[in-house]
Amino acid sequence: MSDLIALPTLIFPSFPVKIDSSEGPLRIYDDVRRKYVALTPEEWVRQHCLHWLHKRGYPMGRCSVERRIDKNGMRYDLMWVDSEMRPFLLVECKAPEITVNTDTLRQSAWYNLTLQAPFVLLTNGRMAYCAKVDRDGVVDILPDIPEYPTT
Repeated sequence: MSDLIALPTLIFPSFPVKIDSSEGPLRIYDDVRRKYVALTPEEWVRQHCLHWLHKRGYPMGRCSVERRIDKNGMRYDLMWVDSEMRPFLLVECKAPEITVNTDTLRQSAWYNLTLQAPFVLLTNGRMAYCAKVDRDGVVDILPDIPEYPTT
């Protein structure tokens, strides 16, 4: 467990982390995938963001993690769908040492052309940008994440 100390503090609140080192490299439990996965810097950010969004009212049952969206192997990190199973929030997670800014948010919005989620969140765990993306690809930065729709 001494490796855990080296993991960076993030802007997201802590949560009851389940770490396993019995099979070699550290692994973290993913509540959505219901299994332990390699604990990479990006995964550390992904799990914190996932639990933060869940605390903000985003249901785990409407989330998918690391799914491929095209034949070329393009994958998203997290995506929540609404009650009609339409994409709602696309989340792109980067490792803490990767710089995120509005330019990388626009790039994430570009990836969203296939999914057409109305909202995109980009984070490296130290900073986060959320934007509303219209069907024409226009990106408007938001001050906070949107509330998860209840209907």
